[in-house]
Amino acid sequence: MEVVDELMTPGCPQCAVKHLSAALYHRAHLVGGGEDLRPDEYMVCVCTAYINLVEVRAGYASHLWYAVGALVRAEEHFAVGLGDCVAREVRLMLEQHGEEALIDALRCIKDGTAPTHADWAAAHYAEAMRELPAMQAAMRMDDLIGSIERIRKEYFDIEEAPVASPEDVGKGGECDMATNKAAKAKVDPKAAKAACKGGKAKKACGKGGKCKK
Repeated sequence: MEVVDELMTPGCPQCAVKHLSAALYHRAHLVGGGEDLRPDEYMVCVCTAYINLVEVRAGYASHLWYAVGALVRAEEHFAVGLGDCVAREVRLMLEQHGEEALIDALRCIKDGTAPTHADWAAAHYAEAMRELPAMQAAMRMDDLIGSIERIRKEYFDIEEAPVASPEDVGKGGECDMATNKAAKAKVDPKAAKAACKGGKAKKACGKGGKCKK
């Protein structure tokens, strides 16, 4: 899979869907869990840094310094607190050694912090809005599934399966072939637009390629 490393683009629908889905996962774990629903600003920035460092490991090197910037913001939130600041430790590590310190930085954040599901959800939601600013008005934390579907409707090519009558099912031939083909497309829809190969997604993704995360 080709990796086009561009941090600043007009938007990536596929990336936005990815982050909204991650936010949905964490929000789902908040229900009935007795966990504080309010994210901590320091932890949200640390989570944002972690998310982008994982992107660096996947081949998106430009996200490294964005992650460092998130750590700087975390330090600013931490300034009113006491004790050691993991964000500062990780930032200095990355500034000194760059990508060579990537694994140690991820491990340091993982071992040195305890973000809640609320923190992770807020971080992924913010990343989704950053990835697709044109659809920010359509994204809602209280309706993440709806937000995902609105983006898919706007940018993805989705083929609807034809409706087969009961007497046609199982008879084989063209009817079954067409139904199976469309059903497959519905499960694994062609995301040509979302992959920046044309249409609205090409406009949203600018130079393209970044959608292939």
